[in-house]
Amino acid sequence: MNATEAKAKLVIESVIPGSVMRYRADQSNSTYDFDLHYRPERIAAVEVTASMDKGIEETTAAIHNKSKGGPAIKTKLCKRDWYIHPESDANINKLRLDADRYLAKIEQEGRIEFFALPHWPSSDGITRIYKDLRVISGRVMYWVNPGFIRIAPPGSGGAVAATDVLEAVSVEASKSDNRQKLGSATSNEKHLVVYIHPRHFLPWCALVDCDPPCVLPDIPPEITHVWAFTESRGESRYKVWRGGRQCVWHSLGEIAIAEPILQM
Repeated sequence: MNATEAKAKLVIESVIPGSVMRYRADQSNSTYDFDLHYRPERIAAVEVTASMDKGIEETTAAIHNKSKGGPAIKTKLCKRDWYIHPESDANINKLRLDADRYLAKIEQEGRIEFFALPHWPSSDGITRIYKDLRVISGRVMYWVNPGFIRIAPPGSGGAVAATDVLEAVSVEASKSDNRQKLGSATSNEKHLVVYIHPRHFLPWCALVDCDPPCVLPDIPPEITHVWAFTESRGESRYKVWRGGRQCVWHSLGEIAIAEPILQM
């Protein structure tokens, strides 16, 4: 059982009193993940999946690649330490090679922070670091161990709407492996549980902060019910939505998990 599946088990057992999510240990035949026992003689098939931003995940992994230095870059030309924020499409290998030189140019302009945004004063240094290295912002920092530029994880933004959650769930529901696994189940109820990763910012923010729209989920015939869940802003607290082929999306509110997920 992986970490996402462990989270789903705790969440569903918390919101359905008396239910038991029994993990199907034999995954060799591409079967679904759990049998959900929640009513007398009622068993539902459950497949758990995660919705993530591929670009952000790949860039985050590149930043934390220890064999290439991890998120720290040793300064050579810069006289100060920096903390920089790349876009999700940044080439981290190129960033490691050139960030020191580009930031030294920004230091020569007398700047201790910058944002590559239209309302900020333009400069050659800021324009080049954004265009060439895809660094959106940076600021001088004072690290405990000085002499380094450190790379922040990439972020994303934009207008947030409840439809961001629906679109993320629809993408996962349409994937052939999820449809195949639930389609092979003999139970009447077939649930797809979608974990919205917090780094998938727009659907995560929408799930945490918005109310679900009163519409039926867009799901293929192999799936009868869908769930969306994620960590809320409170410690060990989760936000959960649920819907089905004959049940519009609705929120189950914010729930508290009795024991920390990481102890599983």
